[in-house]
Amino acid sequence: MDVILVYLLTLPTVIVVGWLLSWWGSRRVRRIVLGAGAVVSVLCVVVTWQSMGTPPTPGTDGCSSSLACTDLRPGLVALGGVLGVVCCVVLLLLTIGVEALLGWRRRRVVSG
Repeated sequence: MDVILVYLLTLPTVIVVGWLLSWWGSRRVRRIVLGAGAVVSVLCVVVTWQSMGTPPTPGTDGCSSSLACTDLRPGLVALGGVLGVVCCVVLLLLTIGVEALLGWRRRRVVSG
C-alpha cells in the first residue's frame, strides 16, 4: 500500500509544494511551476502509455491469472500523472481567482 501512495502522490505533492513556494516569487514563477508540473504530468502519462506492451498470458509466466502476471507500476505512474494534471488545473483556477482578488483589492486601495 505504501508503494502505491508513493507512485500516486509524489508528483502532485511536488507540484503543490512548488506552487506554494512560488508565491514568494513573481507571477512568472507561478506560471513556470504550473506549466512545468503540467508538462511532466502529461509526459508521465504519454511515456507510460507508449511503454506498455501486450499483457502477458497466464500460462507463459506460470501465473494463475493475467492480473497476477501484470506489473501495475506503469499504470500507477500514469495515474499519478493524471492526478498531477488535475492538481495543476485546480491550482491554475485557484491562482487565477487569487490574482483577480489581489488585483481588485489593489485597484480599490489606489482609487479609494
